[in-house]
Amino acid sequence: MNSPVSHQECPVPPHPGILATIGLVFRRNLVPCLVLNAIAIILVATYDRIPALAGFWEALGAFKLRWSFLFSCLSTIFAAVMLPSFIQWLQGVLPVEGRGRRLALLTLFWGYRGMEIDLFYRLQGQVFGHQSDALTLVKKVFFDQFVASPLWFVPTYLIALRWADLGGSWPRTRQALNREFWTRTCPTVLITNWLVWIPALALVYSLPPALQFPLFSVVMCCFILIVTVIAGKPERDGAAA
Repeated sequence: MNSPVSHQECPVPPHPGILATIGLVFRRNLVPCLVLNAIAIILVATYDRIPALAGFWEALGAFKLRWSFLFSCLSTIFAAVMLPSFIQWLQGVLPVEGRGRRLALLTLFWGYRGMEIDLFYRLQGQVFGHQSDALTLVKKVFFDQFVASPLWFVPTYLIALRWADLGGSWPRTRQALNREFWTRTCPTVLITNWLVWIPALALVYSLPPALQFPLFSVVMCCFILIVTVIAGKPERDGAAA
């Protein structure tokens, strides 16, 4: 008869350091992010090189101008809530308990976040201009990824996810914002954010203003699709997300 193994006989392995965690995230997301940016390059090339598809992008830009923030709200909800939830349902990993409430909270957040990002792109254009020269693109990408993202976009995104996971309870969410959240979770997600969005945003900001948010929506849709599929695999360890 096997006797129970004591805690001393089976020590818990130490938690990996922040550099090891960042390295794991980098390796896990590098290939999907390269694929994603290749898709973004192809999409921009269709606008510049293929007249028939350029007409489609122009029509999409006109549609975006017509519906303005409603477009940014609904397209972001589709990419960040509806699509990943559908993929998780197909994979059989969509949580059952509290599903409706969580989806409602995520819809509320991402609807707002889509309009916020749309407004941010407009403000970027007013501050730095709408030219597509290298200096303007560097200014926009730098401010986006190294000022706005670490100070606002990434932390608030992660806080909103915890808030939704905890049923919309702010007291429980506040308790979850511990030292590990700020020193491990935020930096590792920021690294993934840079892998995707530094090259992608250079392409986004190179387009006319009316097409910037539509391309962002397509890239985010593909990114979330890739991440959702990876995170849904049985061997996942959380690094993909």
